[in-house]
Amino acid sequence: MKRLSNLLQVGLFFFIALSTLINAGTTGKLTGKVTDTQTGEPVFGANIVIEGTYFGGAADMDGYYVINNIPPGEYRVIVSAVGFAKVIVEKVLIRIDLTTNVNVKLTSAAVELKQEVVVTAERPLVTKDLTSTSATISANDIKMMPVEDVGQIINLQAGVVGGHFRGGRSNEVAYLIDGVSVTDAFNNRLSVEVENTSIRQMEVISGTFNAEYGQAMSGIVNIVTQDGSQKFEGSVNAYAGNYITNNTDLFKNLDKPLRLSTRNVQFSLSGPTGIKGLTFFSTGRYYDNKGYLYGKRVYNVTDNVPIEVTLPDVPKFFIYRNTGDNAYVSMNPDRKYSFNGKLTYQIPMFKFSYSLFWDDNYNRYYDHYYSWTPDGVVHHYRTNTINNFQISFYPTQSTFSSLKFSVNSHKYWGNLHDDPYDPRYVDPTQGIPTSGYTFRSGGNQGYRYTRNTKTNVVQWTLSSQITKEHKIGIGAEARFHDMFNHSLEIVNLTEDQTDSLGNKIFTLAYRDLGTLGNQAYRKKPMEVSAYIQDKMEYDIMIINAGIRLDYFDPNSVLPADLRNVTKNPDFPGAGEFVKTKAKLQLSPRLGASFPITDEGIIRFSYGHFFQIPSFENLYTNSDYLITTGGSLSSVMGNPDLGVQKTVMYEIGLQQVIFTNMVLNLTVYYRDIRNLLGMEIINTYEGFKYARFINRDYGNVRGFIFTFERRFVDYFGAKVDYTYQIAEGNASDPYSVYNNNQTKPPVEETKKVVSLDWDQRHTLNLSLNAGQPGDWNVGMIFQYGAGFPYTEDRKVSQGVRFENGGIKPQTLNVDLRADKVFDLGGLRINAFLLIYNLFDIKNEYGVYGTTGRATNDLNVKEAGEIIGLNTIEEYVKNPAMYSTPREIRLGFGFGF
Repeated sequence: MKRLSNLLQVGLFFFIALSTLINAGTTGKLTGKVTDTQTGEPVFGANIVIEGTYFGGAADMDGYYVINNIPPGEYRVIVSAVGFAKVIVEKVLIRIDLTTNVNVKLTSAAVELKQEVVVTAERPLVTKDLTSTSATISANDIKMMPVEDVGQIINLQAGVVGGHFRGGRSNEVAYLIDGVSVTDAFNNRLSVEVENTSIRQMEVISGTFNAEYGQAMSGIVNIVTQDGSQKFEGSVNAYAGNYITNNTDLFKNLDKPLRLSTRNVQFSLSGPTGIKGLTFFSTGRYYDNKGYLYGKRVYNVTDNVPIEVTLPDVPKFFIYRNTGDNAYVSMNPDRKYSFNGKLTYQIPMFKFSYSLFWDDNYNRYYDHYYSWTPDGVVHHYRTNTINNFQISFYPTQSTFSSLKFSVNSHKYWGNLHDDPYDPRYVDPTQGIPTSGYTFRSGGNQGYRYTRNTKTNVVQWTLSSQITKEHKIGIGAEARFHDMFNHSLEIVNLTEDQTDSLGNKIFTLAYRDLGTLGNQAYRKKPMEVSAYIQDKMEYDIMIINAGIRLDYFDPNSVLPADLRNVTKNPDFPGAGEFVKTKAKLQLSPRLGASFPITDEGIIRFSYGHFFQIPSFENLYTNSDYLITTGGSLSSVMGNPDLGVQKTVMYEIGLQQVIFTNMVLNLTVYYRDIRNLLGMEIINTYEGFKYARFINRDYGNVRGFIFTFERRFVDYFGAKVDYTYQIAEGNASDPYSVYNNNQTKPPVEETKKVVSLDWDQRHTLNLSLNAGQPGDWNVGMIFQYGAGFPYTEDRKVSQGVRFENGGIKPQTLNVDLRADKVFDLGGLRINAFLLIYNLFDIKNEYGVYGTTGRATNDLNVKEAGEIIGLNTIEEYVKNPAMYSTPREIRLGFGFGF
């Protein structure tokens, strides 16, 4: 509490001293100069108004104007002055955290015959104040892409490979909606689904980022959502689709071209409410995908392994107890309902908004082992709800204040049957095959879980352009978490009993709460952060400099003696616990941009970035229970984990090379320390368990080459190539635990090796052709070099080389085509979506003996298969390949 008090005093001091605070990543700035066309002199007092808003400003004695804190989007800007003809500048694009410059020349009313002059804003190909790698994607951009969710958009950005930003682990990214974090603190991943129709603008930062952003080491995904419109607008669209593949020998049950595997219906409606200044926006979606990974019901859950029969003078044989109907069952279905809505009330100097984001999801995960007993696999459910209320205050054109409250609720649960004592459950050990390369012949998964995470966020912001060159900011935020997690597994109370026929008797039960196999915990950690930032804009350079302070209290306890977690009174620390320590971290950030010419800019950036490990790793096994056998099977969380740290460096170049064509080159390096790993601890009695600690490390280096042709004259293109080396001592925090499962244990890596996601060469090509509002064809081509894998010792001559092999390269092409028909003001839209256009079988999973998904040399040592399947059927695992070709056809209308 003393540290927290000191932190709050520091924040209060910054506020009193500067009385300013920057709005975290939800607005942009408009600047420029107003001059007289004839004389070139500045027009003092010229009025600049952003049409349809309360934003505006006036030119100073030098003709310079600045309008801060404008929500991102495309606007019409009206410039007027006494004695001059009015000028309307169309298609002025405001981008998140960036400055748009619009210079306007006014013509004397005595000379200009027209009442007003309408011009289109010029959009520079280079961004003068961009100090690190950042991609801004507008709502119009998204409409032209063959994408349907935020994850697809993210993976199209340079430096992002399968959710890994520049070689980092996949949970090192912060997700924000309207400036407030929506990251699920349990696993540090995106929680709620934000529909594409809700997105006003989206920023993906894969390089360094400013001090306003925290709890991330690799990247930021910042989404600003739509406000209500001033007039009624709406749309409804629907599509249906199916998997059309030539690989039906691999993907079973996909030989029915007329089946509807995917269905989607979506609407959006926006407009005024009848109350002056109050508007609304809403969008909803229903999505149902039956999946492409099917199992075959050869066995029912109640079936069991075959019975071996041995008779005199007769070779042994087996009696198979399969009662399944051989029907195909989807094993990776995905169903979602979602709703996003916003109410906005705006009057001069004030803006109030309330947003609701909700989704309800259901899915299953394919399990190849159960693919002949598909009804035995657990069902997974999740519901996310985000309530966000914001108050914004605009006392002047250069000062802005905001107060934000957010309540984020995430509920996850999974089971095979809703009733934990459902009589359809069978012994989880039933149906386990007695030979290798054999499908499960009955039985079911016996685990179930419930997990709820609630996060209350309070954020207060102010910003002020104190001079023409300086925009100073300071910020504070508090997050209060309340997390509950409960997991349990079925046990058989009569495990060693049999009936008169020799069959095992199954009596469904669960262990007592607080014992291994039935554990629950509730934790209430807290985070507080503050930062100060200055954006300095000069003619010769732009500098972003800031510093961030983070405070974290895990609010938990841990055993006083880690070697006596069994609470043995014969050894020190029996039953004693100590409170965890609060963590305090300071993070400096610096970025600079140097315009060489109007068409060339050099930039560099540097920063320290920290992140608390996910709460899942802090609090797992909070009862501190371990198995007392000789094997290693217990994992323990560590609420006293320290912060993970990345130091990042970047240098880049933006250069216009031809008309409407720009080149971007970025070189970067990341030094990563204190990553999550594990240690093995031996108790005084000689028992072993694994515990999370900060021990892993890595480094990433690479460069990105991007060439873009702006969309003009019916055509646009963008190509980016990334060369990257991502190395470290371990890809998985569980590496030490997994390596100690063998006798003798696998020797730990003594040097850095390629990480699992170390893709050396990545190429993305986006092409768009068409006439916006009439027709459009968009295509995305993606190429990736093979990922590393660890070869089987048989191949590497008995020596284990971690990630010494390379998987096959991958290729993918997606296509979207749209055609719009205008029928008396009603827009009818027909569209076609094709994923994996050429139906390429990319091998994402491989066997260690061959480096391919098609063959496993270990089958030579498999022995007899005691089951109905062949070795070839078991080796052919469809989950090791990319999704087959999917075609979706849809229609919609809008007004």
